[in-house]
Amino acid sequence: MRGTVSMFLLAAVCCTACGTAAPSDTSPSESRPPATGTRIPVSSVAPQTPVQTVPTTVIPLSTVESPRPDGPGLFADAAAVSIAWLRAWCTLDWREPMNGNLDRAARYQTSSAAKADRREGDTEDTYRSMREQQLSSGCDEVTATPSPEAPQSADVAYLVLSARRVNSAAGVAFEIEQIRSVRRVLRQTDGRWLVDTRVEAG
Repeated sequence: MRGTVSMFLLAAVCCTACGTAAPSDTSPSESRPPATGTRIPVSSVAPQTPVQTVPTTVIPLSTVESPRPDGPGLFADAAAVSIAWLRAWCTLDWREPMNGNLDRAARYQTSSAAKADRREGDTEDTYRSMREQQLSSGCDEVTATPSPEAPQSADVAYLVLSARRVNSAAGVAFEIEQIRSVRRVLRQTDGRWLVDTRVEAG
């Protein structure tokens, strides 16, 4: 995902695609470069962080996002729908169609946010590189909390979204990173909350 990763301020959400706040803040990652120095392309995994050592005991997280039935209360809660969006955006697998994570995440977004994330998603070139290197990402520890710096209202929420992402190449984990993004979440006229565009820092 070209912007996916960097788009995730995903600044301070939600990716590129992972096409996914201003460019993201990340905490130091722990990583182990795979053989031959393979790295996840910036377009495929955002955000990029300095490579450090990843314990060999680290097991790649699931990169297959199984369909989850949306409970009746999911879209009634800004934080819940944001977590669902980030989980879908953050998980990607080289075997799925290009920008498959963006397709999954779109159901939890406004149309304008989905289009913006798509513009920063994978291209034919970055997707080809992802497949050649068999790059995948799995995420856990997904959270959504109100931003202390932004005003909240009955129809608009600003949430800080975060997750731990484990990146792997050919099934071997080589990088762990914290991704963070600030997203605006809007209540629609039908009462549903949907994730909107990322919020720039500053």
